[in-house]
Formats: sequence, structure tokens, C-alpha cells
Amino acid sequence: MTDNIHQSIEKLTGSEAKSLLFTMMYRLNNIRELKDRKEEMMEELYFLYDEVLRELQNHKPWERNYTTVHIVCGESPAGSLKFGLDHENKVIGFPDMFAEGPIWELHNETGRRYRYEWLLEHLNIEMDYLEEEYVNKMMRTLEEIRAIPEQMPIVLWTAENAHEQTGLRYLIYLLKEKKNPLFLINSTVAYQELFNTDEYQYFYHHTGEVEPGKLNQIYQMKKSSPLTWEERNRFAEEWTILSKSKEVLRKWIKQQIEAVSEDYYDQLIIDAARKWHRKKGKMEFMKAARLIGEVLGQMEGNVSDAFLEYRVRSLIYNRIFEIKGIPKTMRHYSVRLN
Repeated sequence: MTDNIHQSIEKLTGSEAKSLLFTMMYRLNNIRELKDRKEEMMEELYFLYDEVLRELQNHKPWERNYTTVHIVCGESPAGSLKFGLDHENKVIGFPDMFAEGPIWELHNETGRRYRYEWLLEHLNIEMDYLEEEYVNKMMRTLEEIRAIPEQMPIVLWTAENAHEQTGLRYLIYLLKEKKNPLFLINSTVAYQELFNTDEYQYFYHHTGEVEPGKLNQIYQMKKSSPLTWEERNRFAEEWTILSKSKEVLRKWIKQQIEAVSEDYYDQLIIDAARKWHRKKGKMEFMKAARLIGEVLGQMEGNVSDAFLEYRVRSLIYNRIFEIKGIPKTMRHYSVRLN
């Protein structure tokens, strides 16, 4: 059995393997943190294992005849949808983080180049991802969206966060010339309506936080009428307005996407460092990765660790922090407040 699994995994592309690994690790982390739901989440993990094993034993595990295309922002939620939905559903995960970085004119080549150069100059993403994979992934995904057959239903997934809400408007703009029926599912709202009880209340800000089996139930029970052309045009127009700004950080506030200054989370970073110093002493350095992890734990995943690491470096340049080590990656240096 082990040899067969190894041979099957060798057939996966790099992006498929990463998506699978991320999904597995995300589920394991949830089991560790959400102890009151451990049994339920273990069942989800077993389900995911069985689905993956069955897929890997096919000769062409990702090639099927599809009747519906699903598009979601992010590779992690795409992985969850792939393993949760039935086989006739094709899933496209848009490989970007729309809450951060410029989105100016992103629907054309000039804007995509502008965004890429900003990311390259500001975010310290490991393993040369930006140089080696980012552009190719973006172009493949855009081509995959353009190649969706006419009349095939398209389901767009979103949730209550700036990343997916911004991405939703971008995707609807890209699809504005297509005649395909577009369906919209908000995983945050749908989960609350279907699964919250008087005893247990959960608010999942991101589609990727929802278990694959639950996503399938949401799809089966919450796919309603397609968006009207008036609704599609409204979302596309909202994207047109958003894409005129060169701001690099966005939040979802009161059902609106709002641009905020790039130092919006700086005080949260400083407060986390102060809390560390109260425990460990003023002279103690704190690993940058540990500091960023502390901040992320308070933010419900609004931005990436790479963006927060960029802000830590900015605070170093502004002499708020003192540094020890070389900032190659967040694991290579430590900081303390001056």
C-alpha cells in the first residue's frame, strides 16, 4: 500500500501536492486548537484521507468530465472544495491574496506587472515563490478561467473577509463578457444558517476554515438562483472603482471593502512585543516568526504572515524595533523594542 501511494503522489504536479499538504496540515492544526470538536474533525480528516487515496489511485486523478466550475480565492479553500465536492465539480483556486498588495488595474497586464513588482520589492516570501511560481500560476489560472465552456454554470465562493470579497469583484469583472450563469455562495453566512445552534456558535471568516464535507452540504443546500445581470454589473463596477486605488491594504468593514494605511496593524505588532517584554524582560529578543504568529492569532487571518513580516521590517527601519540577525526570512532574525 505504501509503495502504491508513493508512486501515485509522484504523479501530482507541484501545485496539487502543495494544495493537498496545506489542506491536511490545516485540518490537523484545527484538531489541535478546537478540542471541543476533536471527534467531528477527526471524522473529516478520515474522510479527506479516503478521498485523497481514491483520487491518487486513478491514472489521471484530476481529469474528469465536469458539469459545474467553482472558483474560490486561495489555494487552501480550493483544496477543501476539491475534496468536499462531488466529482462532476471542477475547482479553480485563484492563487493570490487580495487583502494586501496593490490591485491597481489588476485586470490588465500593466496592473499585474505593477502588483508583481510591489510584492517582489516588499514581501519576503520564502523558497523564491514570487520569482519562480507566482506569475506562471496567475497566467495559468487566468487562462483556465477564460477557457470555461459557454453555458457551464460557475459558482463563486466568498466569505466575510477583505481577501475573498475583493477577489469576488475581480472575478466577476473578469467574467463580465461570459454568458455563463453565475451563482454566489457566502460560506460564512451559509455555515451560520445551516450549522450554528443555540449551543454552538461558529463564525468562520474564511471559506478555507470550513471542513470539506460541510462545504459540500453548503453547496447542495445554498445554491440558489444565479446572479442577475444587474447584480453582475454592480459587482463589476465596484471592482472598477477599487482598481483605481494604489493602496496596499484592505479590510472588510460593515459590508464594505475599505482601503486602510499600510501601517494599520503596526500598533498590534508593537503591543504584542510589549506583552512579550512584560513576560520576558526588556532586554530579551523575540523571534520575528514568534511575534508574527502572536499577531496572526489575534487577527483571524486578515493578512498573510509575509505582509506582517514586511511591517516588522518597516518598524525596524523606523527604529521602533532593534534587530538581531539577518532578515532573510522571519525565522532568521529576532527583534526587541527600542
